[in-house]
Amino acid sequence: MTDQPNQNLNEGHIPSYDLDAYEPNRIAEKVLRVGIKKTNYPAYKTITLGFMGGVFISFGALYELYIYSHPDIGAGTAAVVAPFFYAVGYIMAFISGAEVFTTNNLSAMGWASGKLTLLEISKNWSVVLIANITGAMFVVSMFYFSGLVFQFDNAFVDTAKSLSAQKLSFNPLETTVIGIFGNMFICAGLWLAMAGRTVTDKFIALLVPVAAVPALNFQHSTGSMFQFFLALVTETEAVDLELPSEITFLSVTSNLFFVSLGNVIGGGLFIAIIYYFVFIRETRLDERSENND
Repeated sequence: MTDQPNQNLNEGHIPSYDLDAYEPNRIAEKVLRVGIKKTNYPAYKTITLGFMGGVFISFGALYELYIYSHPDIGAGTAAVVAPFFYAVGYIMAFISGAEVFTTNNLSAMGWASGKLTLLEISKNWSVVLIANITGAMFVVSMFYFSGLVFQFDNAFVDTAKSLSAQKLSFNPLETTVIGIFGNMFICAGLWLAMAGRTVTDKFIALLVPVAAVPALNFQHSTGSMFQFFLALVTETEAVDLELPSEITFLSVTSNLFFVSLGNVIGGGLFIAIIYYFVFIRETRLDERSENND
């Protein structure tokens, strides 16, 4: 979507551009339209963009780990700064057009409108989630073989395992609720970004809501993958910490399942479905009422 300038060159008027943010009802229409479009992408495009989404999100998680593990950065400073570097990965994914499972949950609006079936959105979410996992695994593999994973006297590995163990220490109900909050922030950030007209608008709109997720210890499935997989591939490396939980393939799989479930509820129900009824359905009912009159 592009914003056309209001201009009349024949009358010698100076072109003017509307820089105001889109109103909520316009945002809802955009989210609905984009969700339907993305769900109908051919398989190769969904897989490719999903892979890139996993790569970009992992870049942000990698940068976050670097800040936390750097010996010259204090713990207090890292706690404040690291989440914002983490958010850069999500911003890269959104602005570049990559596919991310958590934000694709907004396509539930298309199901609510009757333009997408539950099977269609479930298939799209599953393919994107698997592609995101593949992208995260790729970044972990490349980073591992670069040798940089062992920098700072293994502090990088220790930090990855510490953060991963903390995320795995919650029971299924807690994990699901944490996932709900996590994707409410992510999808709210995307909603704000859709209100913007420029890259700068979108960058600023996404930055704080996405940074709030790791800062508040909430979780979203795609964002946790890099840390989990890095912790698993460095399992034999010594850790100088007492971890609150064991990091295994089973525990990681369980976490991703319950966090993904919470993400679907948080983004699909509490953002997409509610906003559909508030803005899309209400507008259509008003239009029908006016036509009947």
